[in-house]
Amino acid sequence: MPRDILTNSSGNHNGRGRIGLKIAAAFIGLGLLTAGCAHSGPLKVPIDRDVRIPPKRAIVLFADGVRADLCEQMVEAGELPNLKKYIYDRGCRARCGVTCLPSITYAVTASLTTGQFPGHHGIMGNKWFDRHSGQLQDYQHIRTYQQVNQDIRSLTIFEVLNDKYTVAIQTANYLGATRPIENWTSSGINWFFERWLAVDQLVAIRFELIAKIANATGRWPDFILAYFPAIDETGHHFGADSKQYRQALVNLDEQIGRICRALAEAGLLDEYYLVFMSDHGHVPAAHRDYFSLEDFFEEQLGIHVMDHMFMENKSSEERLAYLNHKYRVALVSGGSRRAHIHLRTGKTWFDEPSYDDVVNFIKNFGGRETQPKFRSRSLIEMFAEQKSIRLVAAKVSPNQVKVFYGDQCATIERENDGKGKTYRYLPEKGDPLEYLSLAQTRNLTDGKFHDGRAWLEASCSSEFPDFVPQIVEMFDSSRAGQIVVFAARGWHFSRFDLGGHGSVLKDDMRVPFVVAGPNIRQGEFGCARIVDIVPTVLDLMGLSGRLERLGKIDGVSLISELIAGGESQKSKTP
Repeated sequence: MPRDILTNSSGNHNGRGRIGLKIAAAFIGLGLLTAGCAHSGPLKVPIDRDVRIPPKRAIVLFADGVRADLCEQMVEAGELPNLKKYIYDRGCRARCGVTCLPSITYAVTASLTTGQFPGHHGIMGNKWFDRHSGQLQDYQHIRTYQQVNQDIRSLTIFEVLNDKYTVAIQTANYLGATRPIENWTSSGINWFFERWLAVDQLVAIRFELIAKIANATGRWPDFILAYFPAIDETGHHFGADSKQYRQALVNLDEQIGRICRALAEAGLLDEYYLVFMSDHGHVPAAHRDYFSLEDFFEEQLGIHVMDHMFMENKSSEERLAYLNHKYRVALVSGGSRRAHIHLRTGKTWFDEPSYDDVVNFIKNFGGRETQPKFRSRSLIEMFAEQKSIRLVAAKVSPNQVKVFYGDQCATIERENDGKGKTYRYLPEKGDPLEYLSLAQTRNLTDGKFHDGRAWLEASCSSEFPDFVPQIVEMFDSSRAGQIVVFAARGWHFSRFDLGGHGSVLKDDMRVPFVVAGPNIRQGEFGCARIVDIVPTVLDLMGLSGRLERLGKIDGVSLISELIAGGESQKSKTP
């Protein structure tokens, strides 16, 4: 369930934006409440003998907002016994699982289902702005959350498995799924009344529905994606260091236990490939540690910003005409710890500014209310010196990005010789990523270009895992801002949340990534990205030949890491 999907907010939650909606919903809420009830007993998934069970099948258990370090600690301490029994002890886990950039749910879910980074599939977060169409999209509303299925620019695993039986439970991104199970009424009611743990219970209960459909149709699903949203919402409201957050993890463990026990009783579990992962970490933050980007523009610089959906039913021409007349800045925050800043320096939004235009933006376009001390400075410099901001990234060219922290600066470059992409990190003043202080990353700061996987492995234990390749790929999208700011640890850009994500620090980027199933070795392997799930699952299902349908993707199959003697399980049916 997306953030605040039942609010009427425009991104800042409007005081959580629930008062008016609660009054309106009260007339129907009580009558429908029983539809949102979730039983907590054992699941019943009896399968008739004539139901066709696919010989190779997979389930992705996708839990939103799980802190990788805390999850691992709780598994080892026996506080998450079902995850330990059914997945960790039976499977192989990544030493370092890394999400995509930005580390925000809608962006990551699209990467999970396409095998591509957000800069390539186009979903840049729960909100994004496209300067070519003038559209500011926000999926955090009941009327818009499903629009991601129209906005995504890449094929999904569901579409690649179009002749198979696929199920998507709870996730808004289900493009191509044979049967999306949205839980709209039942989960929506629970979400409205802030009964988030019950929403995760309902995800587990839907396996009973899957069994009923299987008995009616004679077919069990080949692939299931089950999305559990409660942990993330709990983290936003109470913080990822709270007892409520730990309880949400315990509840997730109980639901996964119910699913696995039911599959075992039906004789299905042993031959199942199970993938357990999350989309991002979670960082606790106090209300006082909040930096308002909107107020900074409006009050310090005297520049009005567009930061909410507008003219939803108008044409691109009408939206752009309005923007060209009224705004030079579009501000898109997300996860409370990352914001894209889009600038207009020409006559129209359709023309993207040059890096020099960005540097001189305030000098050329500061308002009459801009404080004199800011008139000769660049936005980049001002953001980089804020204690609330750990990193500022600015696009220089299609293959070059500059990053800033305080008075430190470095350049990241990409090269593509047709055989593959390589990257290099060039500190110019200081070392904003602190890569020179670690032996693994220092070895790659030699001025030469290195493979993206080499950067992933080297930087996994650093404060900025996988940053070098991913930041350049992010700016490939026309929906990326010219400047992107990432919050420092403990800080956020939301007035109300006690926790968030979206930044590039390891607490935001590190995620659990575990695979269990037939022939999967027990133990640990190296590093993995969220975008590796699509090729890995297809390979495990014996359908690696279908990867060609996806074209060039950013993920790779991890089967050689997961299976002893790990060769690709060649598809008999491409």
